Amino acid sequence: MKKYDFAVVIGRFQPFHSGHKCLVDHAFKIAQHVIIVIGSHNAPISMRNPWNTMQREECVRAAISESNCKHLTLIPLHDSAYNFTDWIMRVQQKITAVSRDGTVAIVGHYKDDTSYYLNYFPQWKLDSLPTQADGISATDIRNAVFEDRLGDIECYLPDKVRIIIANWTKSPVFEKLQDEYRFIQNYRKKWESAPYPPIFVTADSVVIALGHVLLVKRKVNPGKGCFALPGGFVNHNESVQKACMRELREETGLDVGSKELNGSLKLTHVFDHPLRDPRGRVITHAFMFELNVKILPHIEAGDDAQDVLWFPLYQIEQNESSFFNDHAQIIKYFVNHTV
Repeated sequence: MKKYDFAVVIGRFQPFHSGHKCLVDHAFKIAQHVIIVIGSHNAPISMRNPWNTMQREECVRAAISESNCKHLTLIPLHDSAYNFTDWIMRVQQKITAVSRDGTVAIVGHYKDDTSYYLNYFPQWKLDSLPTQADGISATDIRNAVFEDRLGDIECYLPDKVRIIIANWTKSPVFEKLQDEYRFIQNYRKKWESAPYPPIFVTADSVVIALGHVLLVKRKVNPGKGCFALPGGFVNHNESVQKACMRELREETGLDVGSKELNGSLKLTHVFDHPLRDPRGRVITHAFMFELNVKILPHIEAGDDAQDVLWFPLYQIEQNESSFFNDHAQIIKYFVNHTV
């Protein structure tokens, strides 16, 4: 008789490596059924999240025995980078929907600062393991993949997962991400001689009208071809709000007068998740404008944008994987905080 009815393992699994498998194997030893919560569901495809949920589910099932897969539930979960309480609530809801009145254990280990969430489930037993596979880092594995060094890290991957990743490196998605990876590496080299890690400041605009939000399609890396908010870096001689207005005009050609635009400013917020941008520590100040119009204003893409468009708000979540960085979450933040 096993100790628990359910054991839960939570992670992004980018990719699912041998350290993750150790946790899952332990979960099967102590529980009748294992629930794996796959975070960052539908997150933007990027260097940090190169594999979509379906691909990660495939890797998990490939690494687990057929008999154990019969006692496995996979639960995808969207991120809430700027609302941790919401994330915890949704994790609890998803797990409870499966476990109901059964006994539950959370299986994990404190690998770094990102593991603090393990302390937020007091209603369930925490089964904390020591790091079981020394030297395994999902970040290092991803870097090796983008640097064509898959052979260097194959010992850290379950055999079938290694084959899946090797096949994935022949895809157009990998080629696009590898180009972005090389761009980011060159970008970071420019700052290697700085006396301390640089912190960049940007300004973004969230312009909402008639149930739509104003977006651009990025023309260059990082995030080439992704939907994004109009915005950019703040010049040394301008205020953050002035930078927001400048970038908005330059990128979208929004046909709204300055007086009307300033009068439609509803909210501002700082978005500063440390990992929000692959270029480094980028803190953005976002300004939310709600236009009182009867038709969507004319827009025209500037030189910095591949395209500009009014995007329906109801389609944001289902298309989140096509957005740049955390821009979809920024939009959702303002929508949820608008009176």
